[in-house]
Amino acid sequence: MTQQRKPRRTTVADVARLAGVSAMTVSNVLNAPHRVSPPTVQTVRAAIKELGYTPNHAARALSSGRSQVIGLPLYLEDDAFSDQNPGLGGFLHGLLGGLVKSAAVSGYGVHVTTPTEGATEIALYEKLIAARQVDAIVVLETMPHDDRIEYLSQRPFPFVAFGRTGHQHRQCWVDVDNETSMAGIARHLQSTGRTRAVYLATDSALPWVHQRQDGFLREFPATVVESFGSLEAVASYVEETDPPEVFVADNDAYAVVAMRALQRRGITVGKEVAVTGFNDFPFASMLDTPLTTARIPLRDIATALFERALREINGDPDQPGCLVTAPLVVRSSA
Repeated sequence: MTQQRKPRRTTVADVARLAGVSAMTVSNVLNAPHRVSPPTVQTVRAAIKELGYTPNHAARALSSGRSQVIGLPLYLEDDAFSDQNPGLGGFLHGLLGGLVKSAAVSGYGVHVTTPTEGATEIALYEKLIAARQVDAIVVLETMPHDDRIEYLSQRPFPFVAFGRTGHQHRQCWVDVDNETSMAGIARHLQSTGRTRAVYLATDSALPWVHQRQDGFLREFPATVVESFGSLEAVASYVEETDPPEVFVADNDAYAVVAMRALQRRGITVGKEVAVTGFNDFPFASMLDTPLTTARIPLRDIATALFERALREINGDPDQPGCLVTAPLVVRSSA
């Protein structure tokens, strides 16, 4: 009996021949796509797809000493998915999905983990680094003088931050350009002839809260700013105050609560009083009066995060942080 020969495994050289590039270029597309021009990346990825090429991750990890995994530690409070944080699940899902997809193209996986009860996020970093489970760590929602960034900056271990790092640290961060994005909402409202606004701000020290407020006030100075610590407080205020021409909320949840409070008063949203939000959570387009808002491009952010992580893993020179604009989505509410 004649033994059937196993089909030959597709190699990097096969991909390189089909794409008309060098094997090193194919390797860069897989491991460091930021080093290759976008058209070449598209050509190589098309060849990979056509040939059905699958990288030998085990061999690559063995030869490089890398795990081919990015770590995403999540430290979530018990009330992280409560009514006071509507949309957070969708936000994390969108960011994680984009990060997993971007990583997969380069043969990487994403390890999502959370500290055990009583442990800190930094303790989780120590564990991941000591066990060499990941090649880089993604830090979410950074704060000024962030202990997590201080810890990672003191160690020769790659990391990337969603949120800005201090000037004294590596600028390996990606963030939403909150000021520019909110200024875009202000200019849109001005273009519709509206001149009186009440700004519904989140009562928090989080950097994005102040960035968004600063961006709006820069373009729309005739604004009354009110801060709130809960959805109930927003509803009470809107139900009792003399309504302006527009309520501008720094997040979609506050905007939706304001819309419902206006509707209970018999006020037509979008005609009598405009309302805008920020984030474009999935429910924003499904309301009776769809919400005008700024859409945080989670997939673009995730792609930028992974590419910055690869730069750190490969020891590339530091570059300025990356700001991503949230585009305006105009709907019936404004």
